[in-house]
Amino acid sequence: MTTRTTRRSFITAAGAGLALPAIGSGRATAQGRSISVGTYNGPMAEFIRRQVIPKFEADLGCKVFLTEGFTLANVALLRQQKARPTYSVMMMDDAGIPIAKAESLIETLDPARIPNLRNALPRYIVNDNFGVAFSVSICSPFINSASFQPVKSYAELWDKKFRGRLLMVSPKQGTSIMVLIAAAAVASGKPLKEAQYLIDKGFDAMAELKPNIMTIYDNNVTAILQVAQGEADAGVVEFSKYIAPYTVKGATVEQCYPKEGVFGGINCMTLVKNAPDRELGEAFISRMLDPVVQKGLAEEVYAAPTVRDVTLDPKIAPRVAYPEKRIDELDLCMIDWGFINPKRGEIVEKLNRILGA
Repeated sequence: MTTRTTRRSFITAAGAGLALPAIGSGRATAQGRSISVGTYNGPMAEFIRRQVIPKFEADLGCKVFLTEGFTLANVALLRQQKARPTYSVMMMDDAGIPIAKAESLIETLDPARIPNLRNALPRYIVNDNFGVAFSVSICSPFINSASFQPVKSYAELWDKKFRGRLLMVSPKQGTSIMVLIAAAAVASGKPLKEAQYLIDKGFDAMAELKPNIMTIYDNNVTAILQVAQGEADAGVVEFSKYIAPYTVKGATVEQCYPKEGVFGGINCMTLVKNAPDRELGEAFISRMLDPVVQKGLAEEVYAAPTVRDVTLDPKIAPRVAYPEKRIDELDLCMIDWGFINPKRGEIVEKLNRILGA
C-alpha cells in the first residue's frame, strides 16, 4: 500500500493543522508483523516498491507499508505522531536530520544491529549516527549544450552572455540555499565547502546576478526542458537525478561541474524513536544499504550509491559522484545544515527581497 504526500498537499494540510496522511497502528498481516516506511515521491519510491519491498517481505515474513512524501512533511508527520509513532523508518534529506534529532524524533543507528551500515562511506553517516545516506545526487548548474560549453566556474553565470537567459530556482525551494552559497563562493573566492560559512557575502552577488535571470521557477522538470529546448540558456541549480534522464536520451541539456565544487543532494534514512518494530526497521535500513540494492537504485535514479564496492553501468558512472575518488574530484559539498537551518527564514526573506520573488 502506498500513500502520497506532495508539497502542494502538505501546504494545504499544514493550513488545516497538519492533518497529514497517517498510518493506523495495529495493522495485521498473515505473518503477524509489519512496518511503515516513509520515503520520497517519484522514481525512488517506485524502485523501492518494485525492487526492494517484495523480496524483503518474502525474506522476513512481514508486510511493508510505504508512504510517499518529502522532507518537511516527513518530519512534520513524526512530530505529529511523537507520542505514539506508527513509522519505523523515515527517509528525509540531510537538512531534516538536525531538526528530527533535536526534537528526539529519531534514534542513533547501531552498526551492530544494522550490518550493512559498516559498509557505508563514513562521510555519509551523518549527525552523530542519527542518519545514513542511501542515495546522493549531484546538484549544480545546467546549460543548453547545443549553444554553450559547461561552465567551469560559478562566476561564469554572472557573465553578460547569460543576460536575461538564466533560470533561477525559487527561494521557496531548498536548492536556493545552494545558489546563495555559490554566490558566496564567487564573492569570496573560496570553494563551496568554505563559502557556506560566509553566506552573507552572497547576497550582494545575488543582486548582481539579477539582470541575468530570465525567470524564477518552482517546477524543475519544466526548467530543464526550457533549457534543453533553447528557451533559456542555463539554470541554477538542479539535481542529476532530474537532469541526467533527459541528457542520456539525447536532449541538449548538460550538467556542469564547476571548479568550486558541486552540492550533494543527500537522501537519508532514519530510525524512528520508539519505533513500533525497531528490529524490522533496522533490517529494512540494512537492506537498503545492500550493494545489490544500491547498484539498482543508482542506475534507476542517476544518483550515487553510498556504500563501498559497487560497480556501476559505464553509461551511468560519469553522471554520479562515485566512487570516493570521483567524489573528491568533484569536490562534493555536504551542506552543514546545523549551521544553515537557523538562518533559513532570514535567507529566504532576503532572497525574496533581492529577486522580487
